[in-house]
Amino acid sequence: MQINILRIFCGLLQATLVGSVLVAEAAPPSSQPQTVDLTPRLASGDVAQVTAKLEVGGEVLVTDDAGEEKPLPMSVVAELAYTEQFVLWSADVDARLASLRRYDRADATLKVGDQGEDRSLPAERRDLVAVAVGELQLVNRPGAVVPLTRAQLDLVDLPANTLVLDRLMPGGMMTIGDNWAHDALTMAALLGLDRVGACEVHSAAVGVERDQVQIRMAGTVNGTADGAATELEVRGAYLFHLKLGRITKFNLAVQEKRKAGEISPGLDVTAKLTLVVKPVDANQAPFDAEAVAAAADAEPTALARLAVDDPRRGFRFQHGSEWFVTGEQPQLLSLRLWRGGELLAHCNVTTLPGRSEKHPTTIAELEADVKTALGKKIESISAAEEWIAPNGNRCLAVFANGKVDEAPIQWRYYLITAPGRPQASVAVTVEQDRLEAFADADRELIDTLELVGDEPATAAKTQAIR
Repeated sequence: MQINILRIFCGLLQATLVGSVLVAEAAPPSSQPQTVDLTPRLASGDVAQVTAKLEVGGEVLVTDDAGEEKPLPMSVVAELAYTEQFVLWSADVDARLASLRRYDRADATLKVGDQGEDRSLPAERRDLVAVAVGELQLVNRPGAVVPLTRAQLDLVDLPANTLVLDRLMPGGMMTIGDNWAHDALTMAALLGLDRVGACEVHSAAVGVERDQVQIRMAGTVNGTADGAATELEVRGAYLFHLKLGRITKFNLAVQEKRKAGEISPGLDVTAKLTLVVKPVDANQAPFDAEAVAAAADAEPTALARLAVDDPRRGFRFQHGSEWFVTGEQPQLLSLRLWRGGELLAHCNVTTLPGRSEKHPTTIAELEADVKTALGKKIESISAAEEWIAPNGNRCLAVFANGKVDEAPIQWRYYLITAPGRPQASVAVTVEQDRLEAFADADRELIDTLELVGDEPATAAKTQAIR
């Protein structure tokens, strides 16, 4: 059945990828089957120039005020160009991979409904480190004072990550006409999925021309993306250069149907990616030995750190990549923590008017506000403390325990102040039986939060404890 699916999709590719440089040639007639070595030969120090174009069209499924799911037309066009210098590479799916990238271009145009937005990676944030370990793929600026924002990460986090792309190759000698199955871990990395539950994807070598093996890929993948169940039909056409020992051109077409999840809307889209990899001489490597050593030792926790960096809100802070922004208003930012396939916490960050230095909010006042807001839901105050953060902010915290519909809950309320600045309220809600897994994931946000800009014109005091 898998081979029949493969043959059907290979036929469809002729129409899908018309005009492509990857149009298949039939294997040359021969009395002996033609064999080729499909072993990738990538190594530390290899350098390549990469260009990529991604086009996505379809519908995003959003929930309206009445709770009904509503489809909105959406489209994305993204174009990237970067030089990639490999630091660590192995065909072993369990091995750690790393590279350095210098982006010459990273631009995208996004449209949802009647709204559109252009995005571009700032010039000062175009030297990045990419790391892949199993299903985990990270791209960021380790050691930078300000890491990438989620929007900037989305610009460079495309399917067919060139760090993992050549793991599609089976290794060893193959005969033209043979096919091979792709493992779930490789497809998760290739498609940017959290997990893969079922994977039936094959590639087949269909011809050779000018030292390049022409390969077709097709099949289906079921898994999760951003915690939501998704189904994908995958079709691909790519070239493996026998002398260079790597994939040099890759076309991918994906039809995805994703259910709405806790941190992302539903999708019904088609995506098409065109990727060209041009190896260059190692003397064109853009990074020095110090940068290479730093990339080899980059910690995943540092690479997973993202920034909320919008001074117009009155605050900026850093957070782990497992926190996702799920709602935005002029003076309110809502986030959810998704870790290990579970929704662990909700968080609201709110801008509030500043208070006189002569009459600052006391811990007793904050505790009283918390008790008033929670009412009968509260059972006890488990913590109430005040401290000065490393950046000089005054921080107040009150933790309250209680129940909602018989579920034990802990509410964590923080108030962050600084002279001459607006205040910030941070309200975190987490179920008590998930506190161990939560592991104080809010503290990085609190410790890095900066108060910036002018005080907001209006804000209600009660917002501090929402």
